[in-house]
Amino acid sequence: MTIQEKLITYIEENTGIELTESLAEDVTLRLNMILDLIGYSEGSAETAAESKKVVNVAETGIDDNLIKYLEELSRLSLTPEEEERAKDDLTKILGYIDMLNEIDTTDVEDMSHPFPYTNNFRDDEVKPSTDRELILKNAPQQKDGCFKVPTTVE
Repeated sequence: MTIQEKLITYIEENTGIELTESLAEDVTLRLNMILDLIGYSEGSAETAAESKKVVNVAETGIDDNLIKYLEELSRLSLTPEEEERAKDDLTKILGYIDMLNEIDTTDVEDMSHPFPYTNNFRDDEVKPSTDRELILKNAPQQKDGCFKVPTTVE
């Protein structure tokens, strides 16, 4: 029995849904895509560590392709050891986020800032401006009480 057949049987048994032949073909096609994505191949001799790694990739979606893509985006060049460490770090981060998502926040008030925050702007006050003639003394050219600059758009 192939892994796809085992998964379909598992789905049918645990959901109570009986898949029609055409629906089973669609599910098999999608399962094949998922298995390809996580690097599973039928009949491969996997050690327990490799098997755990495949499950880990399936849970988080972090694989060598993602690390290479992130390297390319960030224009970094990582050694194989650094790539493994980055994979482990990203997996830990996503695990921590999953742990935070499990926390019950129903009675927690929504906030936009972690500290009490009030508007720190000052009140508008009308004050006298600097003398226009004094400012225009620094202008290389002036016209009608304004700075004259070269035309940039015709």
